Amino acid sequence: MEVDGAVEKFARSETLHQTKYLFYIGDGDSKTYKAIVDSCPYGNIDIIKKECVGHVQKRTGARLRKVKKETKGLGRKGKPTAKLIDELSVYYGLAIRRNKNSKEDTKKEIWTTLKHKSSTNENPQHEDCPPSPESWCSYQVAKVNNNLLNYNYKPALHADVLKAITPIYEELSSDQLLERCVGGFTQNQNDSFNNTIWCLAPKNLFSGTTTVKIAANIAAVIFNRGFFSVPLVMHCMNIKITHHLISPRSDTYMATMLTDPRDFRVVVTFKQYVSKFHGILTVSLEVTVVLVTPVL
Repeated sequence: MEVDGAVEKFARSETLHQTKYLFYIGDGDSKTYKAIVDSCPYGNIDIIKKECVGHVQKRTGARLRKVKKETKGLGRKGKPTAKLIDELSVYYGLAIRRNKNSKEDTKKEIWTTLKHKSSTNENPQHEDCPPSPESWCSYQVAKVNNNLLNYNYKPALHADVLKAITPIYEELSSDQLLERCVGGFTQNQNDSFNNTIWCLAPKNLFSGTTTVKIAANIAAVIFNRGFFSVPLVMHCMNIKITHHLISPRSDTYMATMLTDPRDFRVVVTFKQYVSKFHGILTVSLEVTVVLVTPVL
């Protein structure tokens, strides 16, 4: 279904939006990209595959945890902890995001973070770490502040750990992969929007076309303008805001808010109830709207 949906989106982009999608942001699944390319939606125009930075970062953590589990002796004391693996994964993602326009700079920072974690008093390796009082490298901060005599290293990566994870870093810093990461693209917006839809129309319950369309439209409004937009939608639908939804004496606030939405903040709470009546599942949605006057 995902493959067919992606192919259809590319095929109808010119008809619906007068737009050609030149990039495909993937999450590691090559089947969808291959299907899009094979469909040739724009004739001879190539569609370039890009990687979602978030998914690449997650794969880094997964690879490190796997090598720790499968390599004998890497799990005992003094070896990589879950915290350290998370840090290395975050550093890898930051290296891409900080240098999203240059794969060479990205590769340099990826290896810089690994050397940083391998440094000791006898063998400091911070020559590529950014020299600044605000640097993420504590060694460079101490150096700028002339405080290296009092600088104490955290436990460095063990030699056998470094040997085990170096092949992973070589693969994850390949030119081919980093070229697909140029631009710093992510699927975060798409995932966030989808999550907003499924909060209104849960995937574990059947929803008809009309329900899904309504959920998608409301999700688009919430995604673009936040929950603040819900009362405006209700107003356009001629849904009366009663005391069941807002506290007494809020009618004047509502009128003012509709006149100038920027003057008021809205807090909206959704509560979903699922009940069964004569064998039929019924889903109801309770919306609580709280209007807060601005502080003058």
